[in-house]
Amino acid sequence: MAKLSPFARARWRLRQWCLLLQVTQLVIAVQPGGVGQLGGQQQERPWQLGEDTPVQTRCAKTKGTWCTDFFGQAPVTWKTAPRGSTECEGGCNNVGRCNYDTGYCDCAAGWTGPGCKTRQKRPCTNHFRTPEDPSTEPRSHIGPDKRDLNWTEPGVTPSRCYGVCDDDLGLCYCDGPLGRIPAPDDAPPGTPPRRRGRPLMNQFEQPTTTYDGKPTWGGGTPYEKVYGPEGYCNVTHSPWKPNCGGPEDLGGDYCDQPNEAFCPGGCSGHGACNLGFCICDEGYYGHDCARRKAGMPLLPSRIPTTPWLSREVHEPRAALEPPPSATRRRPLIYVYDMEPLYNAKMLQYRLASAWCTHRFYTSGNGTAYSPWCYGVESGLHEYLLLSEHRTFDPEEADFFYVPVYISCLIWPVLNYADFPVFYSNGGTRVMHAVNMLSEARDWIDANYPFWKRRGGRDHIWTFPHDEGACWAPNSIVSSIWLTHWGRMDPDHTSKSSFDADNYTRDFVSPRQPKGYTHLIQGHGCYDPKKDLVIPIWRPPLHYARSPLQGAPAKPRDIFLFFRGDVGKKRSMLYSRGVRQKIYNMSIANNWRQKYNVLVGDGQDVQGDYSDLLSRSLFCLVATGDGWSARTEDAVLHGCIPVVVIDGVHMKFETLFDVDSFSIRIPEADVANILTILKALPEERVRAMQANLGQVWHRYRYADLPGIADTTRATQASNAADPLVREAAELSKSAEPRFPRPFRGDPAVDDAFATIIQWLHSRIPDTR
Repeated sequence: MAKLSPFARARWRLRQWCLLLQVTQLVIAVQPGGVGQLGGQQQERPWQLGEDTPVQTRCAKTKGTWCTDFFGQAPVTWKTAPRGSTECEGGCNNVGRCNYDTGYCDCAAGWTGPGCKTRQKRPCTNHFRTPEDPSTEPRSHIGPDKRDLNWTEPGVTPSRCYGVCDDDLGLCYCDGPLGRIPAPDDAPPGTPPRRRGRPLMNQFEQPTTTYDGKPTWGGGTPYEKVYGPEGYCNVTHSPWKPNCGGPEDLGGDYCDQPNEAFCPGGCSGHGACNLGFCICDEGYYGHDCARRKAGMPLLPSRIPTTPWLSREVHEPRAALEPPPSATRRRPLIYVYDMEPLYNAKMLQYRLASAWCTHRFYTSGNGTAYSPWCYGVESGLHEYLLLSEHRTFDPEEADFFYVPVYISCLIWPVLNYADFPVFYSNGGTRVMHAVNMLSEARDWIDANYPFWKRRGGRDHIWTFPHDEGACWAPNSIVSSIWLTHWGRMDPDHTSKSSFDADNYTRDFVSPRQPKGYTHLIQGHGCYDPKKDLVIPIWRPPLHYARSPLQGAPAKPRDIFLFFRGDVGKKRSMLYSRGVRQKIYNMSIANNWRQKYNVLVGDGQDVQGDYSDLLSRSLFCLVATGDGWSARTEDAVLHGCIPVVVIDGVHMKFETLFDVDSFSIRIPEADVANILTILKALPEERVRAMQANLGQVWHRYRYADLPGIADTTRATQASNAADPLVREAAELSKSAEPRFPRPFRGDPAVDDAFATIIQWLHSRIPDTR
């Protein structure tokens, strides 16, 4: 091989591919519900997925016995959980909630420390007078009346207030007739403002000048529109109004109508949600108010009588008395009631409803499912709170879930408005996340005995950000990691083109004079023996028109598809250069006109994204700054994933036979991608499409009540489409298209259920 020319080497590789594919054809077997024998007529078989579907069908395409073992286990008795009774100091100062298990107070934003007696202000700025000293006075500061003392102080900060600052949250409000009026200085802690006022969330809504024409730093709206005689802050119906993107609990045309906010589990119907922090009813406790103090009777949950809650959640199974059934399956998972800084305060600080959560409320208490790709962070948290696998008894728990919202810290919380900063002034975003995770582990170890019991092996952490757990602190390396990034090389460096996420770059600060990278070195990004690469969050409407959802099946007339960032203005570090190379080849060789290959960004490839995916035969999966969202996009639309990422496991690769429904091409062979795909025999393509139809539902999160109902409604709407009926009639006399539409309950065997089933197989390894 060393003496071959580049052309000869490429031809040799192609011959090897073709030989492999010829061999593969010979071993294609008849799959349950899939295609028939080679050369024979392909027949569509009815297939309904439900709880009573045979286990063999439910476990199709799985590796090993993890799936069948889960269904074959002996159920365990559902026991009544213990309840705490340890009182907290001083009623938590009327600004927190008491954890009756530990006797410690969980404090809402603005407060911290024992009994929630210490102020923890979050100034409406992220710039400080002396960067070397994180404890100094903010550069932009407010007076006793919460008004900014100098609008024109140099230094652009996105959260500076040209009005009144809520320094519990770092949130800006109007001044003037419709502005905020804080509680009196001598009011007891927890007293609400006398008038909340209209919010001015970001710099684009702030005025560009002062009243006398002096320029401000960062404002984006003319002064008259905000504070003029007919301005937003002065009259009820102003000509100009901002986009009500936050806080989540204010909606309406002018951002001043009270609205529900997201709290995981809806505070179980036993508390009120304060922008992510549950204020529990008397005697209830826990981060979702699901626990009851010892001796207290069970009170009715408000969820069934609150339509916007009952559409999305139900009362936690673990809180019901009597239990919903006599027995249940393992694993049993204890969800830590963490220090609120690690999750609830992240939601309070986010100041933008569409980010940090998998769902959020809109005006009129409607629910929107977030497009935020990191939504699995809050999604898994809510899933577990409601799940029958949750236990309130840590002594019977198989696992301990640690709900830390590190992606929310990374964006949009960090560097927006800090108190004065989280872990130092400056540094990479991942450095702050590393410090938060290390601190969270230490907090668990200081407050609970369960970390030491098994050395953290039965603890579960979620890593949804771009480079997954590559930068996880060494202190939690023994634990189970649920990650989106299955990078395998043990000696790794950051490949992010975004310098703020470069975990290879160290940062020295007064708090960490030795830097932070020594805390994360020496481990891989992912260990397939103990960790799992899980699908990213995709909202149900993202794939609503997929033929797998019963939408009209369309000819797969797009041969190869990719729409997204193709690195036009990026270095070759981004995507390891793969997206750039394929894009440039497609343009230079006119692939679109010759082969109907669509590769490019939104300007190059226009049209409905879901429709384009549903028409595509092959879909490119190439890394970006880390994991790729394209695996899920492809699988959820029945498009065969073409993976061009070396040394990385796909989502659920250790669980399923991913080679039966995807193609993997080495990065070195990217120049031959079109030739390789065109050489695939039709029978092999059909087999992969049929196999996709058996596993695709495990790549979506669909079991939460609202998401399941939305998905069912989508299936019903698609089934009523005249084009679907017409296609059904044609299929009686014509060869059916693959993959076949999904028929069954979307709440069965989704991504969350798959994770749970796999965790059951991990129980012996944690002991």
